[in-house]
Amino acid sequence: MTAELVREPNEGSGIAFPPTLLGYAQDLTMAWLLGFDSKNTRDAYRREIERWFAFCAETVLDPLQARRPHGDVFKRWLELKAAEDGREVAPRSMRRTLAAISSWYSYLADEEVIDANRFQAVGRPKVSRKYSATKALSKPEGERMLAAAAADRDSWGTAARTLAFTRLLMDTGIRLSEALNADISDFGTEQGMRMLRILGKGGKERRRRVPVEAAYAIDLYLLDRARRAGVLVEELSGPLFATATGGRWQRSEAFDLVKRISEEAGVTGVTPHALRHTWANRAKELGVDPRDIQEYLDHEDLTTTMLYLHSATSLERDPSQLVASAWSA
Repeated sequence: MTAELVREPNEGSGIAFPPTLLGYAQDLTMAWLLGFDSKNTRDAYRREIERWFAFCAETVLDPLQARRPHGDVFKRWLELKAAEDGREVAPRSMRRTLAAISSWYSYLADEEVIDANRFQAVGRPKVSRKYSATKALSKPEGERMLAAAAADRDSWGTAARTLAFTRLLMDTGIRLSEALNADISDFGTEQGMRMLRILGKGGKERRRRVPVEAAYAIDLYLLDRARRAGVLVEELSGPLFATATGGRWQRSEAFDLVKRISEEAGVTGVTPHALRHTWANRAKELGVDPRDIQEYLDHEDLTTTMLYLHSATSLERDPSQLVASAWSA
């Protein structure tokens, strides 16, 4: 059993295990990842465990000897690494990272590689269920974002892919992983409407309507891609969003593009997930029922959807100004 089993094509090299983690422990790590039915979950947990392995390698720590104090130091290490890139680690991101690593240790404990999961005692930041730090774009910000995408010149010297990708996320609110995992064959027409077949959380297949504006941008992108490949559009195959060599576009490339386009639009701190929040809040502003928003965001719980919607209007809903204006003095 090797890391090849959990590596997608064009994803790069296998997991960089710390030197002290050999043989059976490596095989169990692969089995742990493969135990998750959803590819999105496997990808996410792989990224989290690789962060932990990087810390172990840098600090010369045998992961199998880790204790709670090591986890506490790891949290500060993550914050320092993020600060070097001018970022902050959101509480939800920290909780997700620690939960993934704890899951790995529980798996090893179940298989009697270690006697107990001591990582589960590492403190996790509390997260409000009524507030999300992810900021949705306002209507003017969103329009500037789309204008910047339309004027972009990417590695191909064209804005086609940039605009198609940006419009798809902003017009449908689908997850980044759903957009990147889609193939050309998933984009088509049904009942007279353009649609995209996507694989959501838990491996659930869904169909989302692609608005005219996004569909037109994708059509232009595929036309440009076919022209460069010297084939007809109908002969194209592979990922919907591809690199210049035809490989599947990666998360890091998508993040970099959204960051660059948002900065060109004069908006900071924008991530692909922020575009999902933006779609949810624009839908609410336009009168869409929250339960319909929940359905199309593929949220299991309406609480998660309301977290998206409440955070964007928390300042506007704050009654402080109402109270202050009522004083007679």
